[in-house]
Amino acid sequence: MQKQEQIYESANEVAKSNFKKLSNSMPVELSQKEAKIAKRLTKAKMPVLRKLNRLYELMDELSAHVDRFTPCSKGCNHCCTYPVTVSEIEIQNIENSTGVKRNAIIVKQERGKFTPCPFLKNGACSIYDARPFVCRMHVTITETNEWCKPENAFEYSFPLLSFTEINKSYDLIRVESGKPSLVDIRDVF
Repeated sequence: MQKQEQIYESANEVAKSNFKKLSNSMPVELSQKEAKIAKRLTKAKMPVLRKLNRLYELMDELSAHVDRFTPCSKGCNHCCTYPVTVSEIEIQNIENSTGVKRNAIIVKQERGKFTPCPFLKNGACSIYDARPFVCRMHVTITETNEWCKPENAFEYSFPLLSFTEINKSYDLIRVESGKPSLVDIRDVF
């Protein structure tokens, strides 16, 4: 146990260092976009689904910067077995973007711990461009993805990225959609 704790402490130091490097290297223009996104989307006269996609576009820009500091990549899918919450507007986005239709009735299912997302196919996300907010926000800045494995993921804590205005925008979009509640994607598709 002592050795595992030492390995964790070392990994946590790397994550803290990556967090600092990531923060310090964030392009000013990108930081400014993030700082203004909630206000812009609140004022925008467009359908709520388009607002969600605008938010996703900014998140993709941020992800392009963050990718240099993360071991996350296609085929790394440990997080696809964690709870994946979706809102009604995200369900509509998945349906519109992929042609996949939701189940007729949302049924809260009993499932084993770490049940894969229904869109995890051949080790990769089959709806990557339409993936939900929670998937876009989940990223690790540890040196390896070993800490994302189910046996480690909920046992150890690392610095987390948080974009205040991105989170605020998502909450506003959910409220504006008229159906802000969240359900697990496995109960819907």
